Parts: sequence; C-alpha cells; structure tokens
Amino acid sequence: MKEAWLVLLEQFKNLGIINRLAKYDEKSTFQAHILGMVWQILDPLINISIYWFVFGTIMYANRLMDGYKYIVWLLPGFIAWQFMRSEILGASKSMVNRVQMVSKMQFPVSTIPSMTLANQLINYWWMLGISVIIMFAYHVRPSLYWLEFFYYFICMIAFLYAMGLVTSTITVIVRDFHTLLNSAMQLMFWVSGTIFNFEINDTVKVHPIIIRIIEINPFYYIIDGMRDAFLGRAWFFHDVKAMVIFWTIVALLWILGSHIHLKFRSRFIDYI
Repeated sequence: MKEAWLVLLEQFKNLGIINRLAKYDEKSTFQAHILGMVWQILDPLINISIYWFVFGTIMYANRLMDGYKYIVWLLPGFIAWQFMRSEILGASKSMVNRVQMVSKMQFPVSTIPSMTLANQLINYWWMLGISVIIMFAYHVRPSLYWLEFFYYFICMIAFLYAMGLVTSTITVIVRDFHTLLNSAMQLMFWVSGTIFNFEINDTVKVHPIIIRIIEINPFYYIIDGMRDAFLGRAWFFHDVKAMVIFWTIVALLWILGSHIHLKFRSRFIDYI
C-alpha cells in the first residue's frame, strides 16, 4: 500500500510537466497529416456512423433504447470506450516508445502513463462536446443525473491509470504482451456493452447470471454508468455490489502496478 501512495504522490508533484509533455505529444502526433488534429474528431465520428448504421438501423431496426434513438444510446458509452481503448493501448507502449526520455528524464518514470492519459483526454473532451450536441439534437436535456458524470469520470481515470501502470511495466519486460493486450481489447469491445444492449437480449433474459458476470467487467461498469448519467436512467449508488467490485479491482490493479513498477523501473533501460 505504501508503494501505491508513493506512485500517486509522484503524479501530483509532476502535474505541470505531465500537462506540458502531453500537449507536445498531441501536436507532434498529427504534424505530418494534411488535416492535422481534425483526425482526432473525424476518426471516431466515422466509427460512430458505421456502428449506428449497422446496429441501429439494420440490426435493431431503429428500435428505441431506454426511450431514445440508438445513436443517443450509443454515444455516451462509445466515446468512453474509444477513450479507454486508446489510453490502455497507448499507455502499454508508452515507456517503450519513449526510451530516450526514460534514459534521460529527471522526474519519475511513473508519470509517463499519465502523459499518455492526459494526451488522450484532449481527444475525449472534443468527442464529448460533439456527442452532447448530437444528443441535444435528439431531445436529450440536462438533468440532475448529469452530475453522475463526474463520478464515472473519476472511475475512468483511476481505472485507466492503474491499468496503464500495470501494462506499461509488463510491456517493457515482455514485449509480446502488447500484442496480447490488443487482442484482449478487441474481445472487451464486444462484451462491454459498447454497441450491444444486453438488457434487451433474449439470451440474457433467460440466463440472468450472464449479465452479472458481464457487470464484473470494469469497462462495462463505466460504459453503462455513462449512459445512466446522460440518459437519466439511475443513480450511481443503485448497485452497491457492482460499485464495490469495481473499486476493489481498481485498488488491486493500482497496488499491483505500483509494486511491479517500483521493483523493475531501475532496470527499464536494460529491458528496453
């Protein structure tokens, strides 16, 4: 537990550096593209359009989800998923990709996953703003439930940094882990409720244990929670068991990530 607090303290002490390097990364990533940072918005919008057409129009035949059009139901969860996927895969290779920084930096290496997180956050805010505009067009209006967004946002950040600390350390030691993680994230996409509404699925209705297993998935907890917030479905404390399971998983990941990070970081350059 002491190691977890040490790593957390390192993040707060270096917030300014993390923010500056994240902005630099954002500019350098798209400087060779003609459309530049427009791709940060264009790429997710293309994916949203594809899934809306395939699943909303063809599969669900414009069926209402929780009283709203499929596109409205899709947006809060999909942009959260896009952010989580990009961050986890990016954080996994963050230390390997920044080998020169790791060898020369005068501040804790544990801040590197935070830089990736801060960089991805910029994209998330853009997509969230566009999503809110689209939801307004479909008659979604702000309510007290929207305050839940802040709770689920904290959940998302805590989970992502804990995951990033674990995956970035393991990838330095075992380079093939990133490839395995990429495959695992593809599986998570289909079982995290990003595009499927499991609550109206006939199989789930017959076997309710399936949804309880799915709810253990931290991705599902955040994605479903974002929909609860923006669509006004329920308060975050309506399922205390799911909340306890989620934060237990986050705590275990944070403790594990802090332990292996501090244990191996003095030898990162040798592994890389």
